[in-house]
Amino acid sequence: MDNRLTNRVTMFKTVIPYLDDHNSVWNTMTPLQTAFTDFKAEVAAIDTTAQQQEAPNGATDDKAQARDALEDVLFLACEALGVLAHTSNDNDLLALTDVTRTSLDRMGAEELSNRATSVLAAANGRKTELASLQVTQTNLDELDQALQDFNAAKTGPRTAIATRSVQTESLPRQVRAATGILEDRIDRMVSLFKRTNPEFVAGYQSARVIVDRAATHAAAKSTPAPAKPAQQAQA
Repeated sequence: MDNRLTNRVTMFKTVIPYLDDHNSVWNTMTPLQTAFTDFKAEVAAIDTTAQQQEAPNGATDDKAQARDALEDVLFLACEALGVLAHTSNDNDLLALTDVTRTSLDRMGAEELSNRATSVLAAANGRKTELASLQVTQTNLDELDQALQDFNAAKTGPRTAIATRSVQTESLPRQVRAATGILEDRIDRMVSLFKRTNPEFVAGYQSARVIVDRAATHAAAKSTPAPAKPAQQAQA
C-alpha cells in the first residue's frame, strides 16, 4: 500500500475508535449506526486485502525445489535409457537421453517438462529392459510424481503475481468506498450535533484530518541537531 493510501487508512482507524468512544452521543441516530457499521466493514476489508498483498509468497521457492527434484530423477532415467540406446543403436533414444545436469538446468520450464514427459514415456515402454539395470517401477513412479509436482508448481510465481496485481487494484477502490461513506453519510450526520455537542464535532473533525506520515518523518530526519554551545576558554 502506498503512502497516500496508508495515510488515509490511518485516518480511518483514528475515526473508528473516536466514534466508538463517543457512542453515547450518537447511538440513538439509527442511520448513523448503519453508516458506521458499513464503514467499519469497509476498513476491515481493506485490512484483509492489504495483508494478502503484503504476505510473503513461497511460490518461487516451491518451483525451484520441484525443478531440482525433477532434474535429479530425470537425469538418472536418461542415464539408464542411454545405456539401452547404445546397446540397441537406437538413435532417437540416444538423442532423447543426451543430457547433462548442466543442460537440464539450462532448459526452460516448458522444455524441461516436455523432455521429462518423453523420457517417462520411453521408460514405461522399456520396463523389462530397465529392470536389468535395477530401474524399478518405484523409480518410474518417482519420475512421474516429480513431473506432476513440477508442472503444478511452474505457474505458481506467475499466479502469485497476478493475485497481487488484483489486490493492488482493489485497495484504491476499497479506500474510495470507505471515503465515500465518511463524506456522504457520517460527516453530514456528525455535523448535525454541532449545536447540541460542539466538543464531539470538533473532536471528530480532528480525527478526520489526514496526516502525511511520510512527509512528517522526512522532515524530522532532515532537521539538523542543535549546535553545542562553545566552551569558554580557560583563563
